[in-house]
Amino acid sequence: MIHLHPRPAAQRGNVQKWLRRIHAWFGLAIAAMLLLFAVTGFLLNHRAVMKIPALDRSEVTQILPLEAGPADPQALAAALAPALGVEAGALKPRIEPSRAVSWGDGELRQPERWTLRADTPSETVQVEYWLGSRQAEVKRTKPNLWLYLARLHMSIGTGPAWILLSDAAALGLAFLGLSGFWLWGRLHGSRRRLTLLASAGLALTGTLAWLAG
Repeated sequence: MIHLHPRPAAQRGNVQKWLRRIHAWFGLAIAAMLLLFAVTGFLLNHRAVMKIPALDRSEVTQILPLEAGPADPQALAAALAPALGVEAGALKPRIEPSRAVSWGDGELRQPERWTLRADTPSETVQVEYWLGSRQAEVKRTKPNLWLYLARLHMSIGTGPAWILLSDAAALGLAFLGLSGFWLWGRLHGSRRRLTLLASAGLALTGTLAWLAG
């Protein structure tokens, strides 16, 4: 017969001690990101009640002339990038093929349309160009402070470093939740009670999400 010996109390105490330390220090390390997510999430949820202009933005449209018709969207991006103040590689292209459209009692052939778009948290630049034209329409959209924070929240137009930091904050929040459950169960209650509380919390969350949808 194999006898399973319980883990010594000193060893269990060391595990709990180190987990509490990691829990505390990790929470402190990502506190700024969690605070940003918490504040922006709260303001966006209650923007109507609190009269917060959370989605306000300013738009400026301009027409830029082109010396010659570009051969492809990459050439258009390279030609306009200096005037737009962005890198050509940041302008992501989308091509809408030429198609027939109704016009009066007949049909017209709509030329191919190219759309270039570059996003940063503080600005969106969108270029619209019709194939064969000698000009391009540029629309610059600048968000207000609240929308800027919301765009940071959603990692819109941010670089890899911010995305990695956001991912770390999300994973850290998951770790804090799981380690908090574990510590609570070890220090303040039985595993059965912890399982019941966790299951009830998940059920409540799932029910509210279902009702909201």
